Amino acid sequence: MYHSLNASRFSGYNAEFRKGSGMGIQVYNTITRTKEPFEPLEAGKVRMYACGVTTYDVCHIGHGMQALIYDVIRQYLTFRGYDVTYVRNYTDVDDKIIARANGLGIPALEHASNMIASSERDLAALGVQPATIQPKVSDNIPEIIELIQSLITRDYAYEINGDVYFRVRAFQDYGRLSNRNVDDLRSGARIEVSEHKQDALDFALWKRAKEGEISWNSPWGPGRPGWHIECSALAMKYLGASFDIHGGGKDLIFPHHENEIAQSLCGTNGAFSRYWVHNGLVTVDGRKMSKSLDNFLTIDDAVNRYYPESIRYAILRNHYAANIDFSEQAFYDAYSRLIYFYSTLAKLDEIRATHAEAPAGVPEGMNPPDLKTEFINAMDDDFNTACALREIGTAFKWINDVMGAKKPKLKQKAWVLLKVGDEIRRCAAVLRLLTEEPAQALADIRDYLVRQRDIDVNAVASQIEERDRARADKDWQRADQIRNELADMGILIMDTPNGTVWQVQP
Repeated sequence: MYHSLNASRFSGYNAEFRKGSGMGIQVYNTITRTKEPFEPLEAGKVRMYACGVTTYDVCHIGHGMQALIYDVIRQYLTFRGYDVTYVRNYTDVDDKIIARANGLGIPALEHASNMIASSERDLAALGVQPATIQPKVSDNIPEIIELIQSLITRDYAYEINGDVYFRVRAFQDYGRLSNRNVDDLRSGARIEVSEHKQDALDFALWKRAKEGEISWNSPWGPGRPGWHIECSALAMKYLGASFDIHGGGKDLIFPHHENEIAQSLCGTNGAFSRYWVHNGLVTVDGRKMSKSLDNFLTIDDAVNRYYPESIRYAILRNHYAANIDFSEQAFYDAYSRLIYFYSTLAKLDEIRATHAEAPAGVPEGMNPPDLKTEFINAMDDDFNTACALREIGTAFKWINDVMGAKKPKLKQKAWVLLKVGDEIRRCAAVLRLLTEEPAQALADIRDYLVRQRDIDVNAVASQIEERDRARADKDWQRADQIRNELADMGILIMDTPNGTVWQVQP
């Protein structure tokens, strides 16, 4: 007879976690399918886990999107005053890793280590910061074995010929996260099939080692952990049996996260994660990313083809839960916005240089945006970066409208323009956007677009020099003609106090 999980523990999994005043941060919780007030277990502290990569191959843009999203959530929670401990694991023991390493003729852990180093370089290129703790499965085998043993002792798992399986039907709430009924589940797709199982739904906690495979000693003989048990053991080792947020892609809801909940609640007296957060998935030009479709986009491919901040912007202009389509248009839209933003910041830098002593104060009748409040309102609403970026865009429009107005004079409005610009920088930095020096960022964006369009930079420079001579000779007709010729090539020129600069129009 199976032990029955205490019903009050799982009911508390809903009711207790929904407490709150209705103010502050709201988070959509996949397990309750509602947006709930965010209240961490410990006041002022947040403990958060997100599934990392399985290190058998280089990271693709979907991995980058997921890592970026949870890095931004961590960053925003820190901005809101929380002390955040963020754990993102590396699965360095897996069937795919072993197969790939065998094909390369190197040890599995050596191949995994190489892929971890590659992953860290790729994520750094996207501006993703390392998690607080980044554990590897291979370094935490004793904790995994201990959790499996606890499940066997509690009669939620069983061993057959060196393999250990979890009894799915022993956990009465299995399927709650994914909103599935156990009786409707079928063996096959995404369900591990084995003739040794007592039930086709049962999943592996420990796999007996095959000849030549990497293995560790265990009470059930040499072997290695199954995929699902790894995340449970690592999350609870570094965050405790109960913690605040567990994140991952929507594709992990079933079976991975469903299995995590089952084995974690059954193997300990904790409640595991309070809030389950799931990000959307990636398509490329409207199609599922696949090597067979020749649209597989690695992070390295992406950052070589597109300015890295444009990739961040293309991701964050969507709500994290939305599926994102990476297309040329998405990146050109991102380029347009970044050029607009950085060009405005460059103008503000010129104002700062020429009006550093401008009197403080807001001219009568002028209503500057309260960006910080609007930014917080947007991000408090389930980390809505899309809305937050719209508020930032509104603040930029206000700056440009005020700069373009004849009245009041620049000296009278310089102070408030610079204050709003500084607030933009502070809010955007939470999203790790607009952190570069404007002139350098604009030059870097131009270089990316020049390469994409195969523009002859020397020819553009020659035309600009000719236009400068025409302007010096007051040959305005020729100067305008050159400007129009460059515009037809997609080149926009701007006359500044420091000379003529040019940018490629996306």
